[in-house]
Amino acid sequence: MEDSDLHRSDGSILQLGDRVECDSHRACIRFIGEVPPTKGLWLGVEWDDPTRGKHNGSHEGVVYFHTSHPTSGSFVRPKKVKGGVTIVHALQERYGLKKDEYAGIQKEELFVLDQNFKKTNVEMVGAKKVNLQQSQFNKLKKVSVYDMKVYAGGPEGELGHLCPSITDLDLTANLISSWERVAEMTKQLPYLRDLTVSENRLVLPNEPTALCTSFSKLKNATMNQMNLSWKEILRCCSMFVLLEELHVSYNNLVQLSDSTHILKHLKNLDLMTNKIADWEEVLKLGNLPMLETLVISENQIRSIHFPDCSPTEKTSYFKKLKILIIKSNFITEWSSINELNKLLHLEELEVADNPILRTFTYDTVRQLFVAKIGSLKLISRTPISFEERKGAEIDYLKRFGTEWKLAGGNSDKLKNNPNNEFITNHPRYQIIADKWGAPEDSELNEKSSALKDNLLNVKIFSPKHPDKGTLDKKLPATMSIQKLKTLIQRLYKMNTEPRLSYSSHKKINGPEIELDNEMRQLGFYSIEPGDTILVAW
Repeated sequence: MEDSDLHRSDGSILQLGDRVECDSHRACIRFIGEVPPTKGLWLGVEWDDPTRGKHNGSHEGVVYFHTSHPTSGSFVRPKKVKGGVTIVHALQERYGLKKDEYAGIQKEELFVLDQNFKKTNVEMVGAKKVNLQQSQFNKLKKVSVYDMKVYAGGPEGELGHLCPSITDLDLTANLISSWERVAEMTKQLPYLRDLTVSENRLVLPNEPTALCTSFSKLKNATMNQMNLSWKEILRCCSMFVLLEELHVSYNNLVQLSDSTHILKHLKNLDLMTNKIADWEEVLKLGNLPMLETLVISENQIRSIHFPDCSPTEKTSYFKKLKILIIKSNFITEWSSINELNKLLHLEELEVADNPILRTFTYDTVRQLFVAKIGSLKLISRTPISFEERKGAEIDYLKRFGTEWKLAGGNSDKLKNNPNNEFITNHPRYQIIADKWGAPEDSELNEKSSALKDNLLNVKIFSPKHPDKGTLDKKLPATMSIQKLKTLIQRLYKMNTEPRLSYSSHKKINGPEIELDNEMRQLGFYSIEPGDTILVAW
């Protein structure tokens, strides 16, 4: 075995610390030399997947190298590994002009399977046109060399000369060994805004800030599945002085720390699929001055709290946060939802796959979220209309009205004095009562299930048919809007479908609420006896 076995295809030589691939598994070279009694060169490698190896770098009592895991080490012959290619080579391979009919696409790989797993070939239309456009390297802006075994940038200046317009670069799952090698590429790309280096093992520089000029305009960094601690992530981010968006999923993060000094421009942070269990760790990010979106789905959070203020006050944490995505955690208590109302500007919330969603029916849970968090505009990407918020809040008043009165609540403001326990459990109740009026005793009595006891005495009026006057009708609260439209067509002897809205008898010159969902029931819109249904054609 000769030293020539250590040469890559471009003539460069494998060295300690370089990354290689063997049988589709990536590893880092920790040793180069002989391992007696065998002859010839061996590479001592540490696998990214520790189950791939057999030892910790020792052989027959001799320590040749050290590993971070007791079984992540192996010895392999240089001929068995792939040392990688330059990014210029990878770009030419992926985006270069192809002369064959299908522009480099393997026709036999284009197929779909039916339910019987029978293959049907798919025709690729426009492949040559797309390839022709992509092969104009000087115009390429978004490029990906995903899993193309890139190890370095190649000759100095060659990448910038070939692709000077790149704004978005994806280096996921390659053989790059250090941030210095990443910087050698990015310093040639003056317009780079978005960088992805996920699934790499990059050695951190001793002085990260020395590389800042190579990332001078970078605003979005993605570093998923890189086995980084939060401290190491911050060291990386110190190179990105204008960073606004950061993705660090699948890094097994447990602990966080105050990051204001480094992430002062950060607007969006994605911590999805880590191992954060304590909300106290999340609070360490609460002083990020520009943070608007926080994703902490698929962690292990059980509760949410903001200890700096009372139940009815606003927290000083996360002053600009608008979007919180906290799906697939372990939140069980409604007290955590009360805490979210303390956020100053929370507008959008995603909470799917948390145990709290199983405490009531889906509709009831959604209503409670709407009522408990006053600033929300979307839940699970579904907008909250004025009508829905009104209905949810009025229902909330009725649902907990008896408890409110027993706790000292009273519609007479001079006598209204609910105890601290009620205020803690229902911090928005008084705000909602002031907004829509405290519930009357008659509204709190348990309702009969008999149809006659659940009829709504409403008025129906059509401005286009003043001759009909105002019609008084008793309608079941369970009647759908669709059936109501059919009834009104019969009453007015019209064939065209009417547009319906209603106005509350409690508010003179109040807003007209559109009955815009035919599948909803009258009760959903919180229509009350005495309200007027307005008919337009």
